[in-house]
Amino acid sequence: MSVSTKMLPDGSNPEGVAPNPPLGWTGKTDLKDVIVHGPAFSHATTKLRTFLEYAGVPFRHEQHLKAKPQGIKPNSSYRKVPVIDVAGRQVNDSWIILQNLLPALGIEMDAAWEERIVMELDTTFKLHCTSTDWARLAVATVGAPSVMKWLIGPMLARMECKQARHNIATTGLGHREGDEIAFARDFKRSMQGKFHGGTEPGHVDLSFYGFLAGYLHAGSPIAANMVKQAGLEPWVSAMKKVVPLETLFPKTIK
Repeated sequence: MSVSTKMLPDGSNPEGVAPNPPLGWTGKTDLKDVIVHGPAFSHATTKLRTFLEYAGVPFRHEQHLKAKPQGIKPNSSYRKVPVIDVAGRQVNDSWIILQNLLPALGIEMDAAWEERIVMELDTTFKLHCTSTDWARLAVATVGAPSVMKWLIGPMLARMECKQARHNIATTGLGHREGDEIAFARDFKRSMQGKFHGGTEPGHVDLSFYGFLAGYLHAGSPIAANMVKQAGLEPWVSAMKKVVPLETLFPKTIK
């Protein structure tokens, strides 16, 4: 399936398409007036915030919890998350954002691992998370009422599963179902030391941890089991010191 390279009506890029004209970000000094749009519930949004926190780039986080549809940047032609504004210009799609952001942060991108996280792990979680996983994530990250978790969990499970099936069938970008434990074990086998990147966290560490952060914060069973089965507890502890969960999920939800 071909993917259109035409920009959206508001001038921003479609999913999987590079911005035109090119962004030209060459260093942190280009990253001014940064705003991340998308709910803390979204692991793609949290992953992006993880990189910015690690690199010490100031940014504002707008969750748009009262927007319709919820979490989507108002008046944007792009109807998914995350979205980032830099110096007044909007960029969409975590894959495209990171392709441009990481060189500016001085972080080398491992395209093969990022593709697996975006296309395989994301889809797998959408399909394999239980109602309990989704309910805990919603309560812990966006302050959903805990008394509503028995309603929220099944609703989110149906919605996310439907979205994953739609992505697999229609986008042509490579979305696919995998096995989350097998993914974690592959990650563990390829680690070069304390971190995947060696003695210091690299792109793959930050991307995988950013993806998992909300689930870890919420105590979601799927993440806890994944970490345990792959023997990743020491790595998780080390990453929590690098980018604390409390920084990503402050107690006061706005």
